[in-house]
Amino acid sequence: MTIAIILNIALAAAATQPCTSAKSPQLDAEITRFENQLKTTPNDPVLLYNLASDYAEKCDSVRTMALLHKVADRDSGLDPAQYIAFAFIRNTPEFQAIVTQIRRKNRPRIQSKPAFVIKEPDLIPEGMVYARFSGRLYAGSMAKQKIVWTDKTGELHDFVKPGVDGLGRVLGLHVDEARKQLWAVSSVFGIVPTPAEMVPGLFKYDLTTGKLDSIYRASDKDAGFNDVTLVPSSGEAYTTDPPQGTVYMARTGSRELERLLPTGTVPGANGIALSDDEKTLFVAGDFGITRVDLRTKSAALLPTPAGVIDASMDGLYFYRQSLVGIQNAIHPGRVMRFYLDPALARITRAEILETYNPVFEEPTTGSLDGDSLLFMANTQMYRWSPDQPMPPMSDLHDIQVLRIALKE
Repeated sequence: MTIAIILNIALAAAATQPCTSAKSPQLDAEITRFENQLKTTPNDPVLLYNLASDYAEKCDSVRTMALLHKVADRDSGLDPAQYIAFAFIRNTPEFQAIVTQIRRKNRPRIQSKPAFVIKEPDLIPEGMVYARFSGRLYAGSMAKQKIVWTDKTGELHDFVKPGVDGLGRVLGLHVDEARKQLWAVSSVFGIVPTPAEMVPGLFKYDLTTGKLDSIYRASDKDAGFNDVTLVPSSGEAYTTDPPQGTVYMARTGSRELERLLPTGTVPGANGIALSDDEKTLFVAGDFGITRVDLRTKSAALLPTPAGVIDASMDGLYFYRQSLVGIQNAIHPGRVMRFYLDPALARITRAEILETYNPVFEEPTTGSLDGDSLLFMANTQMYRWSPDQPMPPMSDLHDIQVLRIALKE
């Protein structure tokens, strides 16, 4: 498991199936690379976890369990209980003992409050955003290729209906409060064959009229997009590309996305955030958060203190010299805050804001609202697979959006 959670959705159907060994030269090469890395960093829990999931994809239960025991012994809090690659061993006593050991040392922390409810259980959202100027909360649908909105009334409305504008599966969303615009990531992942009119890229909508303003495409046919953040002063945007481990930029005056970083700079590039001074970009990846100096375009992983795990962050948001976001894939879901030094060059400490909330079912992304974070608690993404029928409505629930206070 070294790619962002969104690229693993298609594995969901395997959760109740016998294990079928993956035969992939890329997977074999990755295992070799990880094993070589372990020779120099044998106690890295994230590396151990990723290698365990790779062996799980090869149905090698012996190596998988041995590695997960090491993960548990590192006291990192990483919890494999719900990751889909481990489904074939999930009910074994040995795996359950590993999970119990981890959870014994990592107790629940629940401090969020209910904020909104999205009353469409089969929406399967990945991205959401809150527009403070209107009080509306927007969410995109992976399954239905549309965007909805709700507010405190609880009524749900389609903002972009299915099949309109060439919008694909909707992932990251971001609101430009000053210009009253909504940016949406459109993906064609899992849509085979892809309709000619369906466009991967960034879509920009006018929130006043509800009409499409612009579409930003990538010339690279292999590009796949995940999350988006905005440059408030210019109205330009950045979007992550997990498969290629890079970031693209949507510049004013152009309709073609421009590659910002070389391929592979941020493996599994996912959540993305911009500092308040607009000089530094933070990009979440499989093994940590990368800091990008936008003046020089230099990129490097943020150094972290021992025991701080900043890998596999989905939504990522800059708040008062810190980064806040949702950590999944290597955990059933926890909301994290990473405090930065004054130069925004290293993480000084971390805080778990929320974990093991019984409402959680694949939390993914959120949105800042002043001094609080709104986030989706139960996207139910792993209940859905692009090539399988939607689960029965009786098995699904309304989407709960929770609020966590951030101000100290």
